[in-house]
Amino acid sequence: MIEHAALPSDISPATPARAATPGHFLVALLALTVLVLLAYQDIGRNSFHFDDWPNILDNASLHMAHLSVGALIDAARGAYLALRPVPSISFAIDWWRGGGNASPFLITNLFLHLLTAWAVFALLLQVFAKGHPTTLRTVVVCSAAALWWAAQPIHVQAVSYIVQRMTELAALFSILCVCAYLKGRTSTRAKRTWWALSALSLALAALSKENAWITPILLLMAELLLLHDEARLFRGRREILLLAIPACAALALLADLAFKGPVSQWALSGYATRSFTLTERLLTQPKVVLFHLSQIAWPLPQRFSLEHDLGIVRAATSPDFWLPLVTILAWCVAGIVLAARQGSRVAGFFTLWLPVTLLLESSLVPLEMVFEHRMYLPSVGLAGLIALGLEHAARRGATPLPFTAFVFTAATVLALWSTSERIPQWRTDASLYEQAVLRAPRSARAWNHLGIANLAQHRGETISRDRYLRALEAFDRAIALDPNYAAPLTNRGIARYVQGDISGAQADLERAIAVSSREAAAQHYLGEIYSQTGRFNEARTARRRACALGVNVDCSR
Repeated sequence: MIEHAALPSDISPATPARAATPGHFLVALLALTVLVLLAYQDIGRNSFHFDDWPNILDNASLHMAHLSVGALIDAARGAYLALRPVPSISFAIDWWRGGGNASPFLITNLFLHLLTAWAVFALLLQVFAKGHPTTLRTVVVCSAAALWWAAQPIHVQAVSYIVQRMTELAALFSILCVCAYLKGRTSTRAKRTWWALSALSLALAALSKENAWITPILLLMAELLLLHDEARLFRGRREILLLAIPACAALALLADLAFKGPVSQWALSGYATRSFTLTERLLTQPKVVLFHLSQIAWPLPQRFSLEHDLGIVRAATSPDFWLPLVTILAWCVAGIVLAARQGSRVAGFFTLWLPVTLLLESSLVPLEMVFEHRMYLPSVGLAGLIALGLEHAARRGATPLPFTAFVFTAATVLALWSTSERIPQWRTDASLYEQAVLRAPRSARAWNHLGIANLAQHRGETISRDRYLRALEAFDRAIALDPNYAAPLTNRGIARYVQGDISGAQADLERAIAVSSREAAAQHYLGEIYSQTGRFNEARTARRRACALGVNVDCSR
């Protein structure tokens, strides 16, 4: 028999709260939906970017002409990232809907963002009501916190970057998994149905993106902290055994890392192509996490970008490492203390949600150093804490409530405005990287991509002289910032070759290969230049190297 602990939101019989009606839920969902749609109203005009090409545009298995079960199975099997078949199926459906146009993909991403906001609302209702009749105050508090979450401009990257639908789906199904589990544990009917839905959601989350593999820990936290809020934390061997499972898994992972087992070899192999080491990533991530939290706390549109010039931390003695680390550890300790005390475990649950959901993407895995979409699922914990704060202010009454309501409303309006301002920055690659070089002026990669964006052209379009010069200027900046970065040398060489500057192109391409012999495009275009200038033996050598690096057109020459 489950103990239904009284939450802090409960009120005395002398002042009964007004019960929520279906109309209240409908109004809350409608307000949430309308405000989010207003903030994202121009998203359909944006376009494909970067990883969208290999995952969608260049992946023929997703180009579904007719909707059929077989075509959907082919899309799942042909996923560019084999462990993420669920997003791949949805991409195939959007291709069938729009014939490769970006707008249907973006509309689906926005719809999924709304569904996730509704799921956050449902989760908060589950936590606050927990088997008791839902009050109007609870509906208002939970819908307001869900709106705050959905309005955050840090989520624009997950919504407007089409391929990050993987992030949206993983978060959506993870939240639904926890929600359905709580419903099954607190309901007197259809328990098995809710648990089956929870298990299905867990499977769909895991097949959407690997960061959802942390969801079982969220279920364990929900069991111990939400269902035992006013009871003993450990009431028998079952709870101790539950806690022992993640402890044993953590020990097994540490052993695998220490002895370079299969898990660590698979997870860490990506460092071979990164500009930073495992140690540098671990030293830098505390600063990155605090930076993302600062973006949420002060969400001005100019603080968001695809690139950020934070700088890599290379020494544990640096204040850029230990000050953020101390802050994060203090947050974790506060969460553990709240989780250990009866009556405050709901606050502990939401406090610990943040570091737990960041554990995979902000630790060992060799992902990009800074990426805003990583906060999509972790920020749900902040929404829960905001709901608790609003609930506390509402219970306190006249003194704190007006001030709290004013601060919350101002913060949410700022977030909605900032999101609407951020959407057009994702219109094209050029607009995206014009913002990136403002935020990260010392990033050679940002300048290199800005140069590429200026050279991008539609079918039948001729690049203007002005765009060509802007591209060269961007490549020049990238090369000056990092002379050992081969890509801008290759790109500047190709640009010069296309414009007829053969000698300048040859100098750039030879310099790029001197920096990195794995520059396939540089080898290919050098083969073309050597062939045109009568250096046929060198042309054959360059083409063989290009073929070995994957340039198929050179393999039959």
